[in-house]
Amino acid sequence: MYQMRGRVRYSEIDTKGNLTIAALINYLQDACTFDSEDAGVGLSYLRAHGWGWYITNWQIELHTLPRLGDEIVVSTWVYRFQGMFAYRNFTLTDADGHAHVRANSIWLLMDLENVRPVRIPKELMDAQPSDPPIERDWGGRKIALASGLEEKNTLTVAPLHLDTNFHMNNEHYIEIARDVLPKSEKIFEIATEYKKAALLGDVLHIRRAKKDDETWQVQICGEDEADIFAVVDFTVCDAAGRQE
Repeated sequence: MYQMRGRVRYSEIDTKGNLTIAALINYLQDACTFDSEDAGVGLSYLRAHGWGWYITNWQIELHTLPRLGDEIVVSTWVYRFQGMFAYRNFTLTDADGHAHVRANSIWLLMDLENVRPVRIPKELMDAQPSDPPIERDWGGRKIALASGLEEKNTLTVAPLHLDTNFHMNNEHYIEIARDVLPKSEKIFEIATEYKKAALLGDVLHIRRAKKDDETWQVQICGEDEADIFAVVDFTVCDAAGRQE
């Protein structure tokens, strides 16, 4: 298990003083990046072999969001390697170990030159031995698509959205999806399926539908609704049935 300690900064909070969803995703992403760097299989190692990790899914369980100045601990560990996929859990806790967030993620190892998945080699698995997973059913990789979508916004991918793979970084999809939800909604869970990388200059159409009583779905598409970059489900009803 890798741990990263920090403190919630003013630049990371919303108008209510809570950590933003985008900042949360960045903390999780930074923790697994530093885990790989410290294990000797980070960005330089991957580039030397022509590889890159692409995220395919986030599944995030939100209990509370830390506030400005709160001390936080982000923990992450790989719990399974399977073929071309790596499965990784996360927790974000306060300084005393009480959970704010639990999360699951699925990553695909890609041959960057040929743009195709590759089996994870032994040296990568040996560098980051697996630990037991969080005991929870996170569901599968595929998110069922909602119908009756309403277009709410468009966005053109700009240089500020890009990561080291020259794709729109994964937190931006969730950020722009969150932006089209009703402002009163409190989010208890987020499930994201990334289907296609958005590149510089792509025009994204952000479409929303109420999937069921508990869930909003946002699809980030090209002009054609079938051309989907990402699907994000936001659960806005907690396990006890309370809603905003």
